[in-house]
Amino acid sequence: MNLEERIGIYYTSLTKSEKDVYQAVLANPKGIINKSIQEAAKTYNVSAASIQRFVKKVGYRGYTEFRLAVEDITNSSKTDTSSDKTNLWKIMNAYISTFQTLKDINMDKILFQLVNDIKDYSTIKALGIGNTALSAEQLVYSMYSEDKFIEAVQDKIKIDYLESSMDSSYLLIIFSVTGSVDTYKKIMMAAKKKNVKTYLITMNQESPLLKLTPNKIVLPSTNIQNNDNTLYRVDNRTILYSFAEVISYYYATALNR
Repeated sequence: MNLEERIGIYYTSLTKSEKDVYQAVLANPKGIINKSIQEAAKTYNVSAASIQRFVKKVGYRGYTEFRLAVEDITNSSKTDTSSDKTNLWKIMNAYISTFQTLKDINMDKILFQLVNDIKDYSTIKALGIGNTALSAEQLVYSMYSEDKFIEAVQDKIKIDYLESSMDSSYLLIIFSVTGSVDTYKKIMMAAKKKNVKTYLITMNQESPLLKLTPNKIVLPSTNIQNNDNTLYRVDNRTILYSFAEVISYYYATALNR
């Protein structure tokens, strides 16, 4: 997995200082090649600790491995003509890259576990707030074609009611780009206490909600590198929305296994 693919997976969880490190490296990759972490920190006007935190956050074993990854990007950029492309090309390419990253992640185990639970449970709630509610709704509609009924829960009042009324016969599927603690912590803690099985589908590797359930799916996020090497994050709900159809397909194939 190259650096850009790692950023797609971890971008949502990066802090501002970690994003600053990444953008500084993109703007001047030669500032890190063949240099120690202390020298690179001086070049980018950041602390060595900030670089080290970023390196670990995106899954590298150490600074040396990260430096080699930057060298690979530098070598590939010599033939890169993306700066000449239209904005439409850039945004479509960003989505394509994200889907390609997702394609290479082996999720068979957790997805077949999820769809088998969907098959076995009779009371299933798909949770999503705001625009993320579209992902919950899409799962509902996708499962209609499989003769399976799922109810979408799309506002805070319904989530509060669900928190008090659910029991162990319920299955919860939560869609949340950021893994919002404010929105879902209470209901997930209640679900854990009541032995309600819960799946969390998010794009935030660092969300505290991930500790509240063993059943989690973390998807890569989408961003565009602008010509000035700043990052623009594209609306990630498109990926989340599409993933609802992935679940439906796994469900259909699981019935035939």
